Amino acid sequence: MGKNLKIALLYGGTSSEREISIKSGKAVENALKELNLEYRVFDPVEREKFINEIVEYKPDIVFNVLHGKGGEDGVIQGVLEFLGFKHTSSSVKTSSITMDKDFTKRILKTYNIPMANWEVIKSYEDIEKLDFSKFPKVLKPAEEGSSIGVSIVKNKSELIDALDELFKFNQKILVEDFIKGREITVGVINGKPLDIIEIKVKDGFYDYENKYFSSSTEYICPAQIEKDIYKYIQNLSLEIYNILECEGAVRIDYILGEDNKPYFLEVNTIPGLTDHSLLPKAAEKEGIDFKELVLKILMGAMNENL
Repeated sequence: MGKNLKIALLYGGTSSEREISIKSGKAVENALKELNLEYRVFDPVEREKFINEIVEYKPDIVFNVLHGKGGEDGVIQGVLEFLGFKHTSSSVKTSSITMDKDFTKRILKTYNIPMANWEVIKSYEDIEKLDFSKFPKVLKPAEEGSSIGVSIVKNKSELIDALDELFKFNQKILVEDFIKGREITVGVINGKPLDIIEIKVKDGFYDYENKYFSSSTEYICPAQIEKDIYKYIQNLSLEIYNILECEGAVRIDYILGEDNKPYFLEVNTIPGLTDHSLLPKAAEKEGIDFKELVLKILMGAMNENL
């Protein structure tokens, strides 16, 4: 990769994950500095100004670290592709599908990917179609990341209270059957699955607080899983990556049930790159330091090998 490569680094944005995007973006920025690569930071809050500035800059590649809506859902990908700029995220189509957990699960279900049963709630009238004989249930916005808005409810009253809060900001809610088990995740970089990480939290589940701010959350890599199941999960992750036509670096989350079966949760097409983030932890276990990870992501988008 030539030292004269011009990189546009995108982070910040207007989504509910802006704070995490800035943390990820600054980590990538530090790596680009250490690699002595030419870059310029763009925070696309003002759309017209952003478009004028990036067109004037004419980058060879755009490193997209915009988490959440506007950055991970195909919107910015469409803008960049229309302008003719290569970028490090998946395509418009893949990004828009994977941002919607319901659409993603519907597609993967046709390929018999194991997952919890779920219903979609768009109004209070939809509550009547739920099976109230099965609790706990997991509620999550269909189009948010970083576990924002996720809650586990134990009865109908708690479910309605949780929906009251979710409907203030989201109009499409997933209600999943709760599966007891271990929280695991698999990073995939340029079509190669990394080691599996198990996440252990002291209290509750791997929510926003435990993801980014808790010092008690444990990360076990490689996860202590039977060899044949371990390989199956890695292969399953690559299958999901290919079915959804993902590109670059993604992270795929599961619950490993008490039956030793992995249940798919979601795909993150722009995984976090903070000091708490899982993809860099898995890469490090394979001898890939953060600078090399950034290079691999860049070179994958440029169709080069490292």
